[in-house]
Parts: sequence; structure tokens; C-alpha cells
Amino acid sequence: MDACRFVLAVVVAFGHAWALLIRDYQPTTDVAIQGFYFMAGFAHSGVVLFFVLSGYWITRSVVGRADRGWRWAPYLVDRLSRLMVVLIPTLILGGALDAVAVAVLDSPTHRGITDTFVLRADVWANLAPWVIAGNLAFLQDILVPPLGSNGPLWSLAYEFWYYIWFPAALLTFRRRVPSAALAAFALAWFVPALALGFVSWLCGSAVFYAERHLGRSGRQPSLRKRFVALSLAALTAVLLWGRTGDYPLEDPLLAMSFALFLLALLLRNPRAAPGVAPFARYGARASFSLYAIHFPVMAFAAGALIGPARLAPDAKGLTLVALTLTATIGVAWVFAGLTEARTSRVRAWATAKVGKARHG
Repeated sequence: MDACRFVLAVVVAFGHAWALLIRDYQPTTDVAIQGFYFMAGFAHSGVVLFFVLSGYWITRSVVGRADRGWRWAPYLVDRLSRLMVVLIPTLILGGALDAVAVAVLDSPTHRGITDTFVLRADVWANLAPWVIAGNLAFLQDILVPPLGSNGPLWSLAYEFWYYIWFPAALLTFRRRVPSAALAAFALAWFVPALALGFVSWLCGSAVFYAERHLGRSGRQPSLRKRFVALSLAALTAVLLWGRTGDYPLEDPLLAMSFALFLLALLLRNPRAAPGVAPFARYGARASFSLYAIHFPVMAFAAGALIGPARLAPDAKGLTLVALTLTATIGVAWVFAGLTEARTSRVRAWATAKVGKARHG
């Protein structure tokens, strides 16, 4: 799963690097160029698959906590420590890069002159204090825009509310008494996309419960092997189908097909493929940071590297995409060492503060 997180984060970053630097598709007979444009279209799919992975792990954590005796305070400390240790530095770094790009570089990318569909926000206006406050409250794309150019932060806000929604629903079901946290579901009324995303996230929850049930059933290894092959075929088919158009149910169907594949892998538990370990280490250590900071970093690079027109997909354009993506992956690794790597320390500090406040 850690290697998968790395792959998904890179898929998202590549799609955005391509859209920031390379011009919109123009008919060509070059199969390789067609392939690059095709692969660049999976950025949103990568986010949906992230939701499934998140749903699995958070459900596992929430169910374990509920079995031991639920308390909201330590759960929120745990989740907020994980998020804030990356979010706050992301807002500082991304905001600073955007401000320099607009005020100093006069970047055509940030001013909308390059007309890339991934950056059509008023970057300067989206650096206002009220936008910063809204992003700190996980209300980006709900009540306020994401900070500056960093549109991908919308999914971080969605994730946070799913962290509230799921335990609220689970506790209500178990205790047969409505949890006060159910009030957070009111956001779904105003932001239907938030509710639709929760359907994809819950596919990860379904994987957890299915694994717990089927893992005890002792199915034959040959059947599990076939399940992996069939579920991979289904996932591939949905991914390819999704690239043929824009469909209302594409995200839930993609999430369900990926959930089946993930379940198949968990039940099969195959040996790790050779060479996967480095990608898994990156995924565990820095995939969150890569997702959080990649866009303002790459937008800044685009503002510095290109003029008012995006590049043709020739040798120069492909080289700049590769260099920008590689550099961003490296920057995220360093950033993670300064942020994600300190999560346990921040969590311990926050836990002590909360305990002192409760007993003080």
C-alpha cells in the first residue's frame, strides 16, 4: 500500500506538471505523445484511489479505538497532528511561492495567461487572510477557495470531514444514540461533491470489513489468485473507460473496482515485487507531503521556466516536465523530513497539552 501511495502521488503530480507546462492536446500521429497526454489525464483518478486507501486505514483505526472504548479527544489529537504538521508548513511555503511568482516574477502562469485548466484561480486574491483561516479550518473548496494556486488542497478538506463523519456514524450505529458529531453531515447538503467523495472513501471501509470477514474463511489460494487477476482486469477497464468521457458515476465505480483489487491483494498477500521497497519507503514517509506541496512548487517552476504560452510536447517540453517532476519529488522528500517525520513528536506534545488542560 505504501508503494501504491507513492505511485498515486506521482500520477497526480505528473498530470499537473504536464498541464502546467505543455499545451493542450492537438491532433498528432505520434503514438508516444498521445500516450503522454493519455497518462496525464489520470490525476483525478489518483485522488479517488487515495480516498479508498484512506478509508481503509482510518476505518481500521476507528474500529480499533471503538473496540477499546472510544474517546474523541485522543482521536482528534492523532488526526489533527498528522494533518497540521504538513498543512501549516504547506500553506506557508505555497503562499510564499505564489506571492513571489505574482509580485516578483509577474508569472504568466499565475496570472492565467497560459490558460491551463488546472490554474484558473485568482491566485493573489486567494492569498487573503480569510482564505488562510478557512484552509486552516479545512473549509477549502467548501466555504473558501484553496490557498493561492494550491487547488489540490480541496481533497485534504474532504479527508478531514470524512475523519469526522465515519466515527460519528459508527458510534451512532453501535450505541443506538445519535452522536453530536453527526451535525457535521450538514456540510453534505451544501456541498454535494463532498458527499459523493464519501461514497468513494467508504469503499475503503468496505475493504476493511470484507478483509476481516473473508480473511477467516480459508479460501483456496488458487481462488484468491484468480480474484486478483479478475479484479485487476475490472480496475483497468474502469480506468480506461473513465478516459473516454466525463461520467457522473465514474468516481464511485473507480473506487469500487480499486477496492476489489485492494481486497484481492490483501487476501492473497503476495510477495513484494523486486525493487518495490524504495518506492514503499517514499510512500510511507513523503507521499502526503508530495501531494500537499507539489502544485505550488511546480506552478512556481512553470512561472520561472515558460512564458505566456505553454510548450509543445517536443524534446524540450518533455525534458522540462521530467526535470520539474523529479525536482518536486526531491523537494517533497526534504519537506517531509522537516514535517511528516516529526508527527510523533507533535502528537506527543499535543497529547500532553490536552491532558494538562483536562486535569488543570
